[in-house]
Amino acid sequence: MERKRYQPVKVRNISLGDGNTKICVPLVAANQEDIGRQLELIQSGPHDLVEWRVDFYEGHEEWEQVRAALGMIRRRLDETPLLFTFRTKPEGGESDITLEAYRELCQRAADTGMVDLIDLEYHLGGDLLRELVPELHQAGAAVIGSCHDFARTMDAEEIIEILRSMQLLGVDITKMAVMPECRKDVLTLLRASVEMEEKFADRPFITMSMGKMGAISRIAAEFTGSAFTFAAAGRASAPGQMSADGIETALGLLR
Repeated sequence: MERKRYQPVKVRNISLGDGNTKICVPLVAANQEDIGRQLELIQSGPHDLVEWRVDFYEGHEEWEQVRAALGMIRRRLDETPLLFTFRTKPEGGESDITLEAYRELCQRAADTGMVDLIDLEYHLGGDLLRELVPELHQAGAAVIGSCHDFARTMDAEEIIEILRSMQLLGVDITKMAVMPECRKDVLTLLRASVEMEEKFADRPFITMSMGKMGAISRIAAEFTGSAFTFAAAGRASAPGQMSADGIETALGLLR
C-alpha cells in the first residue's frame, strides 16, 4: 500500500513528518550550569531539534527562573527548534505539578515566543487540551499531544484509537510510547504505527516502544512513519533511548 501523505509541520528550518525521521535530543539538566554543559554536548553531536524537559529543572516552580533558563537555551540553540515539555509523574516525569500550574507554565512558555513546540499530555483530559491547544496556537507554538504507558503495551487497535483521539483534539503531532513485556509487544507497536500511517493519520505522529527490548522501534522510526525519534546526548530522558550518534548511524544505514 502506498504510504499515506499529510502536510508536514514546519518548525523553523525543518519539516516534521516529511518522510525523513528527525533526531530529537532531550535536555535533562537540574540547573543553568548543567544546562550549559549539556547544550555543549548536544550541539557537538547529531540533532535536528532539542526537547527541554522542564520537570528535571530544579527551578521549575518559579517562572522567572524558567524564563531565564529558557532565554539562555534559545540563544544557544539559535535556529534549532525547541520542544518545551513538562513530563508529569504519572507519565514518567521527575516532578509533581498541579493541573493549574501545568496549564499556566505551558501558556507562559508559548507567550515568550522562544519555544517552537509544546508537549501536552493526553491523560490530563480532553477538556484541557481542547481549551489550551488553540491558545498555544495563537501564541505561535505547535502542539504535540503525548500519551505514555510505562506498564504495558495495549493492543494495536487501542494504540490507534488513542492516536486518532488526539488528532480530534487539534494537536499538530501525536505521540504514543508504550512499554513492552515481550517481543510480540514490540511488533504490536510497529504494526499499529504502520496501520496508523496507511489508514488513519492526517498529521505527523511519533510512536515508540520503550526499554531495551523496544530500542529497535527507535531506529525503525522512518519505516513506521514516525516524524522524529528521541536519542540521548549523555543522560537519557526515558528508558531505551540510544545515543544520538548511534541513531544517526542506524538511520543512515537503513536509508
